[in-house]
Amino acid sequence: MSKAVVFALAFLGFFAITLVIAALPPGDIITSFIGIPETIATTSILGISGTVIVNGIINGVVWGIIVFVIYILIYRTPKKKKLPPMITPTYPPAPVPTPTAATTSITMSGKPREKKSPPQVKKRKTYVTLNQDIEAIEGIGPIYGNKLRNSGVKTVKDLLRAGSTRRGRRILANKVDVASATLLKWVYRADFFRIRGIGTQYSALLESAGVNTVTVLSTRDPKNLYAKLREINRSKNLVRRLPPYRTVQGWIKSAKNLKRIVRD
Repeated sequence: MSKAVVFALAFLGFFAITLVIAALPPGDIITSFIGIPETIATTSILGISGTVIVNGIINGVVWGIIVFVIYILIYRTPKKKKLPPMITPTYPPAPVPTPTAATTSITMSGKPREKKSPPQVKKRKTYVTLNQDIEAIEGIGPIYGNKLRNSGVKTVKDLLRAGSTRRGRRILANKVDVASATLLKWVYRADFFRIRGIGTQYSALLESAGVNTVTVLSTRDPKNLYAKLREINRSKNLVRRLPPYRTVQGWIKSAKNLKRIVRD
C-alpha cells in the first residue's frame, strides 16, 4: 500500500468519525483555541455545521500524519547489508579415556580368555542448542524480535554471528534502531546459551551478581559465586529454584573451556 493511500484513508476515516463525534480531539481543542469565523461556524452543509466540518478537516490532517508516520516506522525496509562472516563457535571436545590393555586369564580348558575393557562413558556437552528463536533471549520481545528477523537475525546463533564484533553490533543496532549498549547486553546473554543450564532462566540472576559475560564467569570462585547467588535470590526472588553448588561449579568450569567469540 502506497504512503499517499495510507494518509488519504486515515484522513477520510477520522473526518468521518468527527462527523459522528464532534468533540473528537484535537480538532475541537484547536478550533476553540484559535477560533473560526462566524460565517463558517454558522454555515451548514447537508445539515452538518461548519464548525464540525472544520474539526473533521483538522482531525483528518493531524491523525492522518500520525498514522502516516507510524506506517513508515513499521513498514520501512532498511537496506540489506551483508553480515560479517560468522566466527564459528568452538567447543571443547569431550576427553576420550585411554583404552587399557586387555588382560587375559586361563580357562579350565587351558585357552586364554580375554577380559573386556570397561565401557567408555561419554561426557555430555556443556552447551545447549543455539537454534532457539531470538525471543528466547531475555529482553527481546515481539517488536524487536520482528526487527531482528527482518535484518536476518532469527536465532540465538544468528545474533552471536552478527554481534561477535563491534562493527557487526553497530550495523545491527542501526538496523533495529536500538542502543549499542542494549544490543551488546543481548549478545552477552546469547553467549550464555553456550553453557548448559544457564539459558534464559539464570542469566538475569548471574547479571544481578555482577556476572554479565562468559569471560567474567570463568574468573569467579564457585563458593563465593554460589553464596552471592543465594543471597541475591533471597532478597529479589528472581528464580524459583536456586541452582545447586555443583551446577554453578560446572558453569565456571565450562566457561573456562569455551573459546571467546564476542569481541569488545
